[in-house]
Amino acid sequence: MWNTISPYLASFALAVMIISLVLTLYQVARYFRTNRDVRRAWYRARGRMMFGIFLIAFSFNQIIQFTNLVTYLICAVLIVFAVANISYGVRAMRYFEQHFAAEDRAWAELEKEKKA
Repeated sequence: MWNTISPYLASFALAVMIISLVLTLYQVARYFRTNRDVRRAWYRARGRMMFGIFLIAFSFNQIIQFTNLVTYLICAVLIVFAVANISYGVRAMRYFEQHFAAEDRAWAELEKEKKA
């Protein structure tokens, strides 16, 4: 039964890897394009979270394709690193979302000073 399911699981893991990698690159591009500090940190946290999802999908794909002890050990380390990235990303996103209003007010004041 495992041999009939594993190609579908590997395909699903590959699709998740591609989507999360594209979203990671998108968040990194948004990070470089903005000049607001809180938004930059928020985009970086989102990119880190997407990279963690990529690492989990990559590890899952490797475990499906290569079943030996070395693969399991390396993937275990990658999964721990991925969970740490996702955890940090979620906590940082929640933290920085609280400061969006203050940043918007500060940028509005800056724009007023530039016009005056």
